[in-house]
Amino acid sequence: MSSGLGALLAATVAAPAQLTSSLPGYLLLADTKAAGIADLVLIYQGGAHRPAWTPDEFAPYVSFRERGQGRGSWLFDGFLFIEFKDERGHEYAKGYQQKPARHKEWLWLLERNFERGHAVDALDQAIASAAKSIGPPPRRRQVVLTLPEPIHGQTDWGELDGRTLDFTKSEDRIAACAWQVKKALAKWRALNPKHLDLAGFYWVAEHSLHGDAILPRIAADIHAQGKRFFWIPFWNAQGTADWRSLGFDAAYQQPNHFFHPEIPDSRLDAACAFASTNQMGLEFECDGRALKSEEVFRPRLRAYLEAFERNGVNTNAAMAYYEGGGALRQMANSADPQGRALYDEVARWVAARQRLADAVQLPPKQPFRK
Repeated sequence: MSSGLGALLAATVAAPAQLTSSLPGYLLLADTKAAGIADLVLIYQGGAHRPAWTPDEFAPYVSFRERGQGRGSWLFDGFLFIEFKDERGHEYAKGYQQKPARHKEWLWLLERNFERGHAVDALDQAIASAAKSIGPPPRRRQVVLTLPEPIHGQTDWGELDGRTLDFTKSEDRIAACAWQVKKALAKWRALNPKHLDLAGFYWVAEHSLHGDAILPRIAADIHAQGKRFFWIPFWNAQGTADWRSLGFDAAYQQPNHFFHPEIPDSRLDAACAFASTNQMGLEFECDGRALKSEEVFRPRLRAYLEAFERNGVNTNAAMAYYEGGGALRQMANSADPQGRALYDEVARWVAARQRLADAVQLPPKQPFRK
């Protein structure tokens, strides 16, 4: 065990008052602005090229048990169902070399999210299954759903209330988003997950280009529904420092370090400094290359954990986790002991932070619906 991880585990026994003093300016771990989510994992789901996301596929994200030990630990307390293209020729945000998604592709994405036995329903089942062996989670798990970008200039999105929308007009772009939010809320109520809450919606465009004029209005509509608005902009993205005035409740900075070996580890420290200055959380990043590339990409994964320890992210800041759409599952199921050990390392990190989050913001006991 690294000294940093040991310190994090030791901090989980500290009193909540000790955990909230002299903090840097991050979006705080388990902050109510982020619906109490400490660890938000990105679940790439919806596109035709994505995993089916069955209960078994969700299991390594829901809970963790050390090999050879008994009772397990709960892992991620937030699940972002994210998609940027349907892999059938349409994109949900500009920049992916596809045609802009239309009304029917927006609806298709929702139907994929709420398909019985998969996606949100499968996650609900996975939590119920884990609870049988380790007991109910101390806090209810939260879901965030992708809100597609109404791509500026698009004119073929389709009709709403008998009128063809024109995305050269801000009002029509806002109207499409309001429709999507209400449709998602209706589908959530129909599914009625037993172990999940809908925390809010995620703006899938990773910059604010063509968004400044509409985002505050979209945020107001989401807030009127009692939900929160989330964002994870890329490094140096337009509008990042203005995320609060754009209407977002929680924003996380992407370091964009893991993917480019030429970028030094100092980028991670710079990302932490920027996030602290701007009251943001941080995004952890990796993909399947960490499993396959022991010399290049595995050290880059660990560089995140080390930098986040140096900069107090591990005990203070809310985090999002990009893992390439299934890398953690691949690590958990790897026949290579080193691959499995890499999963264990990340899982211990999340589990320790979850114990901190439970101490910081543990709500009144709620009945667990079986």
